[in-house]
Amino acid sequence: MAKLNNITGALLIDATATFLNGAGLGVQEDKNRIIPKTYKERVNNRIEDVPYVSAQSWRRWLRDTANEENNWNPSELRAVGEGSEKGTTNKIATELNPIEFPEDDLFGYMKAGAKGEESVQRTSPFKSSILKGIKNMRTINIDEAFVHLKEGTPLPYSTKFYSAHLEGFFNLEYYRLGVYDNLGSKQELSSELLNKHVDKLEQSSLGGKFFRYKLKNASENRNNNAAGLLKGLAYLRGGAKQAAFGADVSPKVLILAGLESANPIFNNLFIGTGERPILNTELLLELAADYNEKLATPIYVGFRKGYLQNEEEVTEKLNNGFVLGSPIEIVNQFNKNHLTNG
Repeated sequence: MAKLNNITGALLIDATATFLNGAGLGVQEDKNRIIPKTYKERVNNRIEDVPYVSAQSWRRWLRDTANEENNWNPSELRAVGEGSEKGTTNKIATELNPIEFPEDDLFGYMKAGAKGEESVQRTSPFKSSILKGIKNMRTINIDEAFVHLKEGTPLPYSTKFYSAHLEGFFNLEYYRLGVYDNLGSKQELSSELLNKHVDKLEQSSLGGKFFRYKLKNASENRNNNAAGLLKGLAYLRGGAKQAAFGADVSPKVLILAGLESANPIFNNLFIGTGERPILNTELLLELAADYNEKLATPIYVGFRKGYLQNEEEVTEKLNNGFVLGSPIEIVNQFNKNHLTNG
């Protein structure tokens, strides 16, 4: 079987009558109307508004959930650089410490140093799409409401909200966890961090002044952080306006596989032609065949009972080379089978 370098997957969220990611006030909109994020898409020769959640937004949900579920110390965003002590800086950064903060190892960071200062940057090993409403199963509505004052006329306001099933895909560059490259002006580890943790790191030369630093317990660290991220995905929670438009954003469908290559292959897997979403089993089978030599694990397919319209077909057709269960079950099995330190 191929080498496990990446963990790729897809998720589907039931966003029924909710508002998960706001866009403020739209152009020429009533100043009292709050709108969600949408984009335009041509469907059956007409333009349609598609609700979506930005990658930045749901990645924040995931960061927070993973920190909470694994009891990780959060790598908090804070003001940095000149003026930060007065709160006037326009620069922010996390702890910039992937050795002590799993969040930084998984999601990366960046700090541009001022003239003469050191800059550090780690591109995110976790790559993700937006969460977008699948075709034929998305509607946008308006909630009209009033603020009732003790005296005077009630003030009207309205909120656009949507009913949709939001799909997204992701890829985790598993091989990069616990490994950091300092390549000239592109430094993943600061000099301060290198000095602080010199006993935890192995150094190798990449030529010239380019060096790679690897945690001595890189394999254990890699498995712990990847497993923690997947646990965060399984229990995902977050979203805007939860008091008024509460929603369970934990995936109703979650698909995972280990790959040798960094292809986020599980995209556009869902069909909206009935009352409930349909998982495209023919496409999944095609992907399993095409990427057979690249697959480092079976394909894990987790789904909530009663959610998929073709649940019986999924169970019957995906019986060879697939592991089926609930979203939480398949994460637990994936972690046990492929990310266990031993």
